[in-house]
Amino acid sequence: MREGLSEAILERIAGRAAQTIELNLERLPAVLERLGQPHRRLPPVIHLAGTNGKGSTLAFLRAMLRGASQRVQCFTSPYLLRLTEEVELSSGEISDTRLADLLTRVEDASEDIGLTAFEALAAAAFLAFAEDEADVLLLETAMGGRFDVTNVVPAPRVSVITPIAMDHMAFLGGTIAEIAGHKAGILKSGTVCVANPEHPDAVAVVRQQAEKLGVPLRLLGADFGLEGEPMRFRGRSEFDVRALSLPGPHQRDNAALALAALEAFDASLLPEAAAALASAQWAARMQLVPGADPEIWVDGGHNPHAATAMAEALAELPQRELVLVVAMLDTRPLEPFLEAFRRLEPFVIGVPLPGKPVYSPGKGMTPERIAATAREMGFDALVAASAAEALEMMPGDGGETRVLITGSLYLAGRAARDLSARS
Repeated sequence: MREGLSEAILERIAGRAAQTIELNLERLPAVLERLGQPHRRLPPVIHLAGTNGKGSTLAFLRAMLRGASQRVQCFTSPYLLRLTEEVELSSGEISDTRLADLLTRVEDASEDIGLTAFEALAAAAFLAFAEDEADVLLLETAMGGRFDVTNVVPAPRVSVITPIAMDHMAFLGGTIAEIAGHKAGILKSGTVCVANPEHPDAVAVVRQQAEKLGVPLRLLGADFGLEGEPMRFRGRSEFDVRALSLPGPHQRDNAALALAALEAFDASLLPEAAAALASAQWAARMQLVPGADPEIWVDGGHNPHAATAMAEALAELPQRELVLVVAMLDTRPLEPFLEAFRRLEPFVIGVPLPGKPVYSPGKGMTPERIAATAREMGFDALVAASAAEALEMMPGDGGETRVLITGSLYLAGRAARDLSARS
C-alpha cells in the first residue's frame, strides 16, 4: 500500500488513463487551460534535459541560487522515498496535504480527458509553482524533451542539456541522434542553451536545432569548462572554484554546466554563488553511507552511461574488492550496465526492486535474472531477498570490501535511508 494521500489520488487518476506513458502534448494543455494556464504564470525558468547528470546539475544550480539568496522552486523526478520530493517550493518540499488538494483540482479538470499519472502530477506542480512566490524555477524533464510534460512552458530563460546516452529506447529511439532529437526539443527561440551532449552525434543534433531556432549555444569544452587544480571556471568570466560536494570526475562537468547556466541566467550572481558548490546535496548519487562497515556507497544510476561514471568514480578510490548489489526495472539494459564495471571485477548480488512510482513503466527485474546474467558474463553472483540481506552475504574480509548499491533510484533511496538510520 502506498503511503500518502497524494499518491492515492495519483493512482486513481492513473487508473483512468489508457497507458502509463504517452509521449505527446495533446491532453495536458487542455487541462491547463481549464486550470487557468498556470504554466504561463511561472517565475523565470531554467529547463534541463538529458540522459544523465540532470539531477546533479540541478542540485549544483539550486545550491548556488540559494547561496545567492534567490527563492528557488524545483520540479524533479523520480522521487526516492516520497512523491512530494518532486515538487519543491520556495519554502521547501510541498506538503502531502497541499499536493493532494492540487491533484484533486487536476482530477476534477481532467475527468473527461484521462491524463497519465505524470501529466497529472505536472499539472499539479504548475499550479503549485504559479501560486508560490519565487525568483527561479528549476524544471527537469522526465523523459525525452520534445514531448515531455515540462515542455508546455513557453519561454524558459535558459535551456540546459546534459550528457545524452542510450536510455528509454522503446520511447525515444534506437540511436543517439534520435534520442538527442527528443532532448533538443526543449530549445525555443529567445532562450540561451548551455550543453554537454558529449556524444558527437548528439552534439551535431543539438547544434542543428539551435541554429534552426537562432538559439545561442554554449558547449562544454569549446565555450566553458572547469579545469585544473585548484579548479578554475573559464566561461565569459573566470574565477576559482574551491571545492565540489559530489564525488566523481563526471561531477566536474556537471558543475561546469551549472556554472555556465547560472552565468547565462544572471551573471551578476557569480562568482560569489560558486562557493555553494561545496555544499550541494543530491541524495543517492555516489553517496557514501557514514560509519558503515564494510564501506557502502549508494547510487541510483540505471543505464550504461551512469554505470561508467560510477565505475570511474570508484576507480579513483583506494583499491578494494567490489560488491554490486543490484535491482533494476525490466525495461533497463542490464548486460551493458554490468559490463561498465568489468575492470573492477565485481561480485554481483541481485535483489528485488523495493517499489516504484505509479508513472514508471515496466516492473522489477527478478534477482534470479540479474544473477544469471552476471554469471553468463563471467562474474560471481548470488541472489538475496533484500539489500539488507545482501549485506549479510559479503564475500571475503568485510574490512577490505566496498559495496555499491545501485541500478535503481528506488533501491538506492531506500537503502540510503535505512542504512543511515542504522549508523
